Amino acid sequence: MPANSLQKNGIVLGKQRYKCKDCNATFREGDNRTNEKIIAKKALCILLYAMAKGSFRMLGKILNAYRTLVYRWMREFGTSLSEPTVSEEIQEMEFDEIWHFIGQKKKTLAN
Repeated sequence: MPANSLQKNGIVLGKQRYKCKDCNATFREGDNRTNEKIIAKKALCILLYAMAKGSFRMLGKILNAYRTLVYRWMREFGTSLSEPTVSEEIQEMEFDEIWHFIGQKKKTLAN
């Protein structure tokens, strides 16, 4: 962010507040909202979600965080991953427990 697009916008809690002329965002100098505790919660949340397939609500209750925050953590982590690649050696894949029976319904509600 170029320095000429910033303007001073008051003082909050003893720290200078700035406003971006381009996007109208405001922030304080030294605004460090991430600490070791939050980083550890994010890592644990990602691990629990990947291993246990828990819901965002359940993870929020365990970690004492909002479920929407847990969802944002998951999206942030997911978008940071690279696109998976499939080796040319693989010619056949098997997906377990995925069966579709379209048009095979044998009973109707009227019976």
